[in-house]
Amino acid sequence: MSERLLLHICCGPCAIAPILRLREAGLRVVGLFYNPNIQPVMEYLRRRDALAQVAAKLGVDVLYDDYDPLPHLRRSTADPDARCRPCWDERLARAAETARRLGCDAYSSSLLYSKYQDHGLLRALGEAQATSHGVPFYYRDFRVDWDEGVALSKEWGIYRQPYCGCVLSEFDRFSKKLRRPPVVGE
Repeated sequence: MSERLLLHICCGPCAIAPILRLREAGLRVVGLFYNPNIQPVMEYLRRRDALAQVAAKLGVDVLYDDYDPLPHLRRSTADPDARCRPCWDERLARAAETARRLGCDAYSSSLLYSKYQDHGLLRALGEAQATSHGVPFYYRDFRVDWDEGVALSKEWGIYRQPYCGCVLSEFDRFSKKLRRPPVVGE
């Protein structure tokens, strides 16, 4: 029997390539959607539903954890420049805890698919949570499969989000436009 791995999933498009690679490695994947960082609520719902479409397409079971963005909002607005580390750590802790509770052999995260995340820090946080929760962290650099995941998500018509998830990341995305003068319509 193959080993079972819990994959923390940040969104549908970022889950595609990791799920495919993990299955090719002989692992049975169960997903966990735990992302209290995603705001506003409609964005959370879009991402949750997009993951449900991917999970159905790939035949993967996904656990959908509770959504309460308030603790994340308080923490990230208290220190906006250092907001990513505690956000990642919280989600990896929940993944490790859930993997242990379910009796999974290891856990990982689709955050490792993103070109925009700090892989060194993610790996260190994942391994620290592995030690705390007694379940190994499975590290793999899924960024090499970026183009495949993007192409499949587009081909399948999966919603592709335009920012990391929190309102501060969306603010960062538009910061240059905010410095420009307003555009006057015709």
